[in-house]
Amino acid sequence: MSTSDLKAMLASEKADALAALSAARLAEERADAMDYYLGDMRKDMPAQDGRSRAVSTDVADTIEGLMPSLMDIFAGSDEVVRFEPVGPEDEAAAQQETDYVNHVFMQQNPGFMTLYSFVKDALLSKVGIVKVWWEEREEESRETYYDLTDDQFALLAQAVMESNGAMKIVEHTARDPADDVRTKAMT
Repeated sequence: MSTSDLKAMLASEKADALAALSAARLAEERADAMDYYLGDMRKDMPAQDGRSRAVSTDVADTIEGLMPSLMDIFAGSDEVVRFEPVGPEDEAAAQQETDYVNHVFMQQNPGFMTLYSFVKDALLSKVGIVKVWWEEREEESRETYYDLTDDQFALLAQAVMESNGAMKIVEHTARDPADDVRTKAMT
C-alpha cells in the first residue's frame, strides 16, 4: 500500500469517526429539544422536594407560534410551486406545469399537512425531510346493473365497445319473461 493510499484511508476513517461523534451529539440535541417541547425538564432541572413542579413550555409555545407565519409563507397562496418560462414560447407550458404540480401536491395529496410536518420537524429536530415519489397504478372498479331493459343493456354494451378495452362486461344474465308472469300471478 502506498503512502498516499494509507493517508487517504486514514483520512476517511477519521472523517467517519468525527461524523459519528457529530451524529451522536446531534441525536442528543434532538432528544433534548423534544423533551423541552413536551415540557420535560427533569434532565436539566430536576424538581426538588417541596418545590413547585410547574414547567414553562416556551419551546412549544415558540414553535407553535411560528407555525402559522411559516405555513403562510409556504402554503399561503394558490401556488406552492411555480415554473418560470425560459422564453415567450414557454409561457403556456410553464403555466400548465405550475397548475398541474400544484393540483397534484395540494389536491391529490395531503400537501398542506406534508408541508406542516416538514416545517415543524425542521424547527424541532433541526432537519425536515419529505420523501417524494411518483407511482402509477390502475384502479379497477365494478358496477352492477339490475333490471335493465333490452335497450338499456344495448346502450351499455355499445359504451363498452367504444371504450377500446377500458371496460368489459364480466357477466350478463337474462331473465326469463315466464318467471315474471308467475311472480305476478303469485302476488
